[in-house]
Amino acid sequence: MKNRLKLRLILLLLLLVPIVLYSKQYYCISNIYITGNATTRDQVIFQELPFKQGDTVNVENVEKLLIMGRNNLLNLSLFNYVYVTKSINAGNADNIDININVEERWYVWPVISLIMEDRNFSNWVKKGESERITFETGMTVYNLWGMNHTVSASYKFGYQKGFCLEYNNISLDNSGKHRLGFGIYGQFSKTENFMSLFNSPVYNNSNGVFVVKTVSGQIKYTFRPKIRKTHTFALKYEDIRISDTILKLNPNYWGGDDTVRKGFEFNYTYFSDQRDNIQYPLEGYSIKGELRGYLSDNSSIKYAQLKTNFQFYFPITDRWNISTNISAGVSKKNTKAYIFDRAIGYQNVYLRGYEYYVDDGQHYITLNPTLKYKIMPTKIFVIGFLSFLPKFNKIHFTIYSKAFFDMGYSYHSYPHLSNYLSNKFLCSGGAGLDLISYYDLNFSVEYSFNQLGEHGFFFTIKSVLF
Repeated sequence: MKNRLKLRLILLLLLLVPIVLYSKQYYCISNIYITGNATTRDQVIFQELPFKQGDTVNVENVEKLLIMGRNNLLNLSLFNYVYVTKSINAGNADNIDININVEERWYVWPVISLIMEDRNFSNWVKKGESERITFETGMTVYNLWGMNHTVSASYKFGYQKGFCLEYNNISLDNSGKHRLGFGIYGQFSKTENFMSLFNSPVYNNSNGVFVVKTVSGQIKYTFRPKIRKTHTFALKYEDIRISDTILKLNPNYWGGDDTVRKGFEFNYTYFSDQRDNIQYPLEGYSIKGELRGYLSDNSSIKYAQLKTNFQFYFPITDRWNISTNISAGVSKKNTKAYIFDRAIGYQNVYLRGYEYYVDDGQHYITLNPTLKYKIMPTKIFVIGFLSFLPKFNKIHFTIYSKAFFDMGYSYHSYPHLSNYLSNKFLCSGGAGLDLISYYDLNFSVEYSFNQLGEHGFFFTIKSVLF
C-alpha cells in the first residue's frame, strides 16, 4: 500500500513540475498594438514580425524577439524610427502585450537628380569632364496604398537620354510570401565603354550622336518562404542597337559583327539576410547567390555567370566591430565579348584604393575586411524651424571611424598587354570615416593607398532607399 502511495505521489509530481516550469518560463502574447502607422497597413508590419498574437514564447527569448522585430521593420525602409516594447497583460500576469510604435517616412519623392556619368564619383572628379552630366526627373512613390508597393517613373536628358517605368514589391498574398514586379526601360547613350586600356575604361567620342540605344522590359517574381530569405526569378527582353563605330574600335565588343541584337536575360537570386540592419550592419551575416544567363534571339550568343557574395559582421565590444565582404564570380561564354568580361571595379565588386581602375576578367574574387570604431553613438536632433515638416525635422547621426585592407584577383584568359592588373594579386588599405543619417544616407570619406604606390582621398554617398 505504501509503495503504491509513493508511486502515485511521484507521478503527481512529474505532472506538476512541467506545469510549474512552464508557467515560470513562458509568456503567451495576448495582443499586438501598433501605433503611428497613418499610411502603412497593419498587415505589412505583421509580415515582418518573428512572432504573432497567440504565440507562446520563452521568457529568455522575448527581448531577442523584440530586437529582431524592430530590425525587420527598420529594414523595410518605411520608417525613420521604430520602438517595440512589451507590457504585462492587465487580465493575465502570465501573458504579455507587444506595443509597436513607428514614425513613418515621407513616401512621395520627386526625382530630381544629377548623374555623374562614370563608374564612381571620384573617377568623375578626376577626369573633370563637366559635360558628362545627365539630369533625371520624375516621381517615385514608396509604400503605395500602404502596402509597401513602389512605383517609379522618370525621364533622363542631357549627356544621356532614357526613361524608366517600374512597379515593384506587389504582394500577391496576405502573408507576403509571393511578390511581383515589372519594368520598362530605355537608355540612349552618347558614349560607350568599348574596351579597357592600361586598366582603365576607354570611351568613344561620338560628337553628340547616340551610339548605344537600348529598350528593355522585365518581369520578376519573388518567393519569400521566411522573413529574411528570398528567391527571385527575373526575365528580361532587350533590344540593343549600337553604332558601327563601336565595332570598328573593338570588333570583340559584344561577340559579333551585327549592330542590332535582341535577346533574353534570365536571373535567379537567392538571398539570406541575417544582418541586424541593412543600412549599416554591425552584427550578423548575409549570403547572396546569383545565376545569370543570356541568350540572343538567334542563339549565336550564349553567356552564363554565377556570382556569390558573403558578408559577416561581428561586434567585439560596444564600440568596436569587425566585418568582411567576400565576392566571387565565374562565367562561361561561347565567344570573345568585352561586355561579358567586366569584373573588379564594376557595380558592387570593388577594391578601395583602386577607384580609378578596373580589372577585367572572366572570373574574380575580392575580400574586403574592415575594422570599425563608433566615435559618436546615435544622436537625435530636432530642427525647430522644420517643425512644419514632422517627417524631416527629427534627424539622427552616428559616426564611425574605420580601417581596411582589401585584396582581390581577376583571371582573364586573353588580357590586353596594357592591362597589367589582370591575372595579378591586388591589395590596398586605408582608413576613413562613415557618417550615418536618416533616410538610409551614408556619407563616407576614405584615405586609401594601393600597391602601385598611389594614395589619396575618396568620397562616396550611398543610400539603400535611393
